[in-house]
Amino acid sequence: MKKLMMAAIGLMMAIGAHAQYLNDSEKVFSQDKWYVGASLSGFDLNYHKGSDWKMDVNAKAGYLIADDWMIVGQAGYKVQEGTSSAVVLGAGLRYYFESCGVYAGATAKYAHFDHISDFRPEISAGYAYFLTGKLTIEPEAYFEYSTKSSDYTGFGVRIGFGLYF
Repeated sequence: MKKLMMAAIGLMMAIGAHAQYLNDSEKVFSQDKWYVGASLSGFDLNYHKGSDWKMDVNAKAGYLIADDWMIVGQAGYKVQEGTSSAVVLGAGLRYYFESCGVYAGATAKYAHFDHISDFRPEISAGYAYFLTGKLTIEPEAYFEYSTKSSDYTGFGVRIGFGLYF
């Protein structure tokens, strides 16, 4: 009975994950679409040795330069316990795996704290789940590398919203 129940749950999840694209006549992540989004991370959903707590707020904008390929720019504000706050600017690239909404990305970020500046490359993977035809909720896992100190290298989870038009 337990195996049957797990198989039924797995089937429902597979159908539900694919259902958001069944009625689309065009490719969801097609060339020449724009993206605007915002995300929040922190609240003990991330880890690095340099602080016990941190929070990031980011604004993002992007453009699909080809089917499934998006260039992304971002600006953000970072607060870390044990250090001062920082302004963060970055640019990167995202790849969407067909029209299922799963994506992988790489971003080059520059963080300027009161006393130091830091180059922080990042890799991420996430899922763009469409709430409506254009609005998404985007959970994402990431790994950020600090070039100044390994204490500030770490991983985390962020949640965001996006608008594709």
